[in-house]
Amino acid sequence: MTSLIHTPELREPALAALTLCALSCLALASHLHVRFFDHRGVHTLQVYAAVLAVVAGCGLLVVGPRVLGAGVGWGLLASPLLGAAVAPLVATADTLITRRLGRRAARSAARGQDRGATRGGAPRGGRAPATAPRARATRPVGQAARLAGASSATTTRQQWTPSHRDTDVALPLGWLVAVGVLEECVFRGTLTGIALTQQGIAQRVLILLAATGAFALSHIFFGWAQVAAKVPLSVIALALTLATGSVLGAVVTHALFNVRIWRYQNTVRGTAPAARDEARRPPRARGRTVAP
Repeated sequence: MTSLIHTPELREPALAALTLCALSCLALASHLHVRFFDHRGVHTLQVYAAVLAVVAGCGLLVVGPRVLGAGVGWGLLASPLLGAAVAPLVATADTLITRRLGRRAARSAARGQDRGATRGGAPRGGRAPATAPRARATRPVGQAARLAGASSATTTRQQWTPSHRDTDVALPLGWLVAVGVLEECVFRGTLTGIALTQQGIAQRVLILLAATGAFALSHIFFGWAQVAAKVPLSVIALALTLATGSVLGAVVTHALFNVRIWRYQNTVRGTAPAARDEARRPPRARGRTVAP
């Protein structure tokens, strides 16, 4: 099976359109979700998976089977093993970046509160301010909106921001694995296949860099810390694809990574009621455990 478009006059515009669609899968899914599916209770990830599937299918038709890999022999055999081997490394890098940026954000927020308390405190001479400082009304977005229980997908200025349903990954495991597989088919499959069809080195590098950045930005729903944390996954998945000539290794890595996320979310939800009960206990009773 080869590309269905053999005419150069049609092939080049088709490749350009396919590249733009592959790089903007998240934007396309967001617009479709807001216009047609949000009021029906459909999760954003489900619309995103459908868009990824369509783009991956178009990649097979326009570019051919090279979007899934042209590797033979050892590449096809070793790519799943390599993907499983580097999955823990990806998970560790993701966790380290998330924690470091989270601590930095917490310190910045604490410094901001200290400055606000200093400005709103008593002035020189011991007199209290006549009126209390007026607090600004802010609307949390991203992961903060999920934790705050935001339920609206639109603001008063008609600017779309992720709602609780968009940022909550409480989906069946199959959906998370499917999204990971489809993302690899698009970002490491379709876009890498398009890059390898280019004659110039600069064009190839540009497309590969754009694909790496677009994949990281597709996690903007969860905040900029998650965008930075997904760069190692994007780089390692691309390296696996280029080294083995197959997208299979990247698929295995991403699938195992999403399984880890699913397990972590279930663990957090399982411990949330216990943490809430602990907070409701009297101060003297907190922290006491019963030995087995």
